[in-house]
Amino acid sequence: MNVIILLESYAKTEVCLCSAAMEEEMADLSLGDFQFFKILLPGMYEEALRLPAKFVRQLGGRRDLKLRLAGEGVPLPLWDVEVFAGEKHGDMYLGRGWNKFVSAHDLRDGYILVFRYDGGQGELAVTVFDLSTCQKQYVHAGAAAGTYDGDGRRSLAIPEPSHFAVTLRPCNFGEKQNQYLNVPLEFQVAHGYERRRQVELRMDGGSWKVNLKRSKRPLGGMRTALKYGWNDFCVDNGLEVGDTCFFRVIREGGCDDEEDEWEQVDEGDQHVLKVEVRKTNGTVGIVDMKDTIFQDNQMLGK
Repeated sequence: MNVIILLESYAKTEVCLCSAAMEEEMADLSLGDFQFFKILLPGMYEEALRLPAKFVRQLGGRRDLKLRLAGEGVPLPLWDVEVFAGEKHGDMYLGRGWNKFVSAHDLRDGYILVFRYDGGQGELAVTVFDLSTCQKQYVHAGAAAGTYDGDGRRSLAIPEPSHFAVTLRPCNFGEKQNQYLNVPLEFQVAHGYERRRQVELRMDGGSWKVNLKRSKRPLGGMRTALKYGWNDFCVDNGLEVGDTCFFRVIREGGCDDEEDEWEQVDEGDQHVLKVEVRKTNGTVGIVDMKDTIFQDNQMLGK
């Protein structure tokens, strides 16, 4: 009996020692090793994202963070995000700046985000997993030439596919108010065109603002077309039936807020497509045509 009591006492002492050692180890744990994940639930992440209480305790009084996509190689843009206290229960949230990160990276309901904190730099590196449960792949504007676009702004993450090609047909050259160009379904979904009102087309140093129009597809769902302003782009650049246009995203930009329907889109948040044209006679415009292009007439919704 005494042996049993002695063993029980030893076991309790060992547990206490282990617990104390673990607490000491956790106290010395660098925030650079701290990770957590969040599942994006409808209505609970669009404007603010609640942070885990354990992470908030580690943050202490810090109220500003920088977010970026996790990744090696090309330096990625940093997004300034404020941390604020909620009205109930003392919860802390990612606030101002978070919604721009959400829009630029096309984050959606059901996505899983894994955050890894670098306490020295005050950065949260974010890995995005989409509804397929696989890591979402992004390309980056200006990746080949650094982290800035042609206007000197930091490049944004751009979902794949980042480009498409269309051979112009008579329906693209109707009467001025009826001209349009359908955007491939896969492309419009990847870049949130259901939440955009306008894109900017750039070609040969010029710039054209083109409004989008959405309509129901015969087989269900919505399709988006380049509509108001498309005629000016065609006329100014002398486009003709048979010309092939190559569109490539060079700035993702934020998606529009439906509540601010008439608010002017900030220039830095404009969604920008660079356009390159191969004429029917075989001549090519300003671009190097080495980029990979996809073209699928069925996706054009014609």
